[in-house]
Amino acid sequence: MASKGTEKTLQKLRESVNNGNYYEAHQMYRTVARRYNKQHKYKDTIHLLHDGAILLLQHKQNGSGSDLANYMLDTYKSANLPVDEASLGK
Repeated sequence: MASKGTEKTLQKLRESVNNGNYYEAHQMYRTVARRYNKQHKYKDTIHLLHDGAILLLQHKQNGSGSDLANYMLDTYKSANLPVDEASLGK
């Protein structure tokens, strides 16, 4: 489960995507993810990027959604997180 702050950030980003502000939302997802990674909040980063990738792909923003999915995979790798059933589900 992500932190309360992450959920609040996700809600704002979801609204931005749902309002059609795809570019701005994509950039904000990356900015917040980078900030979380620097703070070693890897679970929050992965939750954020997974949510963003799915939402952008649902809105036919394939390039942006794929970018966030790749960033999520990079986070798993750089954080040396194990591959388990939960991570395989993402």
